[in-house]
Amino acid sequence: MTGPGPAAHPRRWALQAGTLLLPEGTASPGFLVIDGERIAHVGDGLHPNPDLSYPDSVIAPGFVDLQINGAAGCDFLRPTEAGLAAAHAYLLTAGTVAYLPTLISAPEAQLREALSFFAARMDAGRPTGAPRILGVHLEGPFLSPERPGAHRPEYLRTPSVEWIGRLVDDFKGLIRIVTLAPELERALEVIRYLASQGVVVAVGHSNASFAQATAAFNAGARLATHLFNAMPPYHHREPGVVGAALADGRVTCSVVADLVHVHPAVLAQVAALKGWERTALVTDAIAAAGADQGRATLGDQAVTVASGAPRLEDGTLAGSVLRMDRAVQNMGEATGAWDQAVGMASTTPARLLGLKQGELRPGQRADMVILSEDQVVRAVIVGGNVVGLGSA
Repeated sequence: MTGPGPAAHPRRWALQAGTLLLPEGTASPGFLVIDGERIAHVGDGLHPNPDLSYPDSVIAPGFVDLQINGAAGCDFLRPTEAGLAAAHAYLLTAGTVAYLPTLISAPEAQLREALSFFAARMDAGRPTGAPRILGVHLEGPFLSPERPGAHRPEYLRTPSVEWIGRLVDDFKGLIRIVTLAPELERALEVIRYLASQGVVVAVGHSNASFAQATAAFNAGARLATHLFNAMPPYHHREPGVVGAALADGRVTCSVVADLVHVHPAVLAQVAALKGWERTALVTDAIAAAGADQGRATLGDQAVTVASGAPRLEDGTLAGSVLRMDRAVQNMGEATGAWDQAVGMASTTPARLLGLKQGELRPGQRADMVILSEDQVVRAVIVGGNVVGLGSA
């Protein structure tokens, strides 16, 4: 790295890279002009006087995680200031510039307490240098009791517009994704309501048939949560949720590419069927991610981390300890298209949420990850500021 540190940068400054990962391909070398929080210009070749230069690195859009339950010892159902600061520091080292803290099924009072915590930190009080909190992903509580995964069955609820409507009204703009099982009574009514409020509805933890899942997508659901997990396996006579999600061009499929949740051959098949534009990498990480311990919690349940994944006492997978940079590497190796894997971790989730970020183009937020040639995170830029340095 050469040039003055970021504190010395004027509002408008230039960043030189060995390679820029652009929507239309790559520029090697290439440079960016950043004005405040936005990208003002993208250029091929060498800038005559860059403020900061990474001649041996790749600059790519920063990663956006749509589903993460915690990190660095912080469980997002029971967050603290110190815990969130540790989680943010860890996320930056993985190239994650923005995320949706994910709240699994829990008693309403606990959900409301966590929602209040994150609502207060979305904008006001967000520390300089932290990844952006984009809102919250509610994974539950309208889930199938037949496919609860690591969710406690006693915390599941029957879908209710009235119940979820109170949360949407009380925490305006905070709830960005809701994962539910569309085969439950009144679920389609909830999907239509949430879609009308601008909330992305996801199908997950579901025992739905192909027809029931298709009805959910017709009602406005646009995401399948951690495809293949907590849903029936694909069958040639009853394709189920998996078949419906893969067949519907309106639907984005999220996958946990830790090579435990999904086999690499299947990751490649999803990418081939959906394209990178409809495949989103998520970590589904829990508090154990980035924490040096074999035991941790998911909500109020104890989990043990073994063989690369956290599990409940009965062996049920309970999220992951995956880093987003590792997810990109795994998907890139599975598909042979690392640049497209980067898009699955940045452009695809940003587009799903309707954000003006996730691509290196003028007008987009200057949220970027700077990677070495062997794909190790060297620096992270959030809102035009270099805010984190780290390595895997």
